[in-house]
Amino acid sequence: MTQPMINNKTKKSLTRIGVLVALIGTKLKLILPLLKAAKFLSFLSMIFYLFVYGLTFGWYFAFALLYLLICHEGGHLIAAKQKGLPTSPAFFIPFVGAVISMKEMPKDAVTESYVAFGGPLLGLISILPAIPLYHYTHNEFFGLVIALGCILNLFNLIPISPLDGGRILSVLPPIFWFIGIMLMFVFVFYQPNFIAFYIIFLGIMTFIKRIRESFQLKVIKAKIKLYEHTIKQFQFGIFNVFNHPPFVKRFFFPFFEDDKKLENELQKERIEINYFIRSVGIRVDETDIEWRDYIDEKIQEIRDRKIEPLMKEQETLETYYISSNRKKWQIFIAYIILVSSLALLGFWSYGLIEHVLYR
Repeated sequence: MTQPMINNKTKKSLTRIGVLVALIGTKLKLILPLLKAAKFLSFLSMIFYLFVYGLTFGWYFAFALLYLLICHEGGHLIAAKQKGLPTSPAFFIPFVGAVISMKEMPKDAVTESYVAFGGPLLGLISILPAIPLYHYTHNEFFGLVIALGCILNLFNLIPISPLDGGRILSVLPPIFWFIGIMLMFVFVFYQPNFIAFYIIFLGIMTFIKRIRESFQLKVIKAKIKLYEHTIKQFQFGIFNVFNHPPFVKRFFFPFFEDDKKLENELQKERIEINYFIRSVGIRVDETDIEWRDYIDEKIQEIRDRKIEPLMKEQETLETYYISSNRKKWQIFIAYIILVSSLALLGFWSYGLIEHVLYR
């Protein structure tokens, strides 16, 4: 069976659709409220995605890819809903894929892993019905679903953040992210493209941030200690400003210049504290009780605006990746099983995409 082409009948249909879109466009004011709805925009992005791929690669390819992406992103949405995490609808971006955004971040890496696992898992499940259908009918569309589904989901399982594989294995040591970065370098060697390079860039930034968490904790604790010292000064009625050189933002080599970087970060906080101290006006006409209440308000302001956010960040860094060894092994084994299943299925379906597209 040859790949469907755009014949005269299809062109007439597209012309009618174009006329309809033009007529709707003249009444755009009537549908503006609909355009504000995220679900409607998601639907529009899906239709646009379908037409871009249909006109570029053929309608078999477009429908197969859209079906697989809907199932993949649907897996993330279902998993996020099970964990009580609100999300946006899926938005489809031609030559990039589909994305959903979480309105609330997971509370720990285990939850992040669960949500990430839902996408490729449902992606694998979405391929399974196509196997018997292709076996009995030899319809090229089902073969394309199998081959494309394996490629799409296997690529997403490369252990590099922000791909699903990196998020699934986020609960494990960051060495797996390093392996994922190396795999992506191999991929771009054979298939160089902008998206792959961008993924590598994000992966390297995430990896560096992860291995630098101990230093970040050190900085946070030092800042908390600095603000607590300021509170004690306020409690004793001491409003002396810090003596410090002018703050200059500069680059410090990680590990080699950590002490200098820490001092630079604290210097920046001291400048903010000085501004805050100078904002405390002396009120000579107030009683001691009124003055004490005023200082207590300023102390509470420091706690609310500075110390509390820092403590939340500290708690997140200290607990986000903490989980039991049993849970880590469960996640790792589930990941290996999913990758192996898709790899074996992909090996069996090797060549089906070329068979459909270039026959």
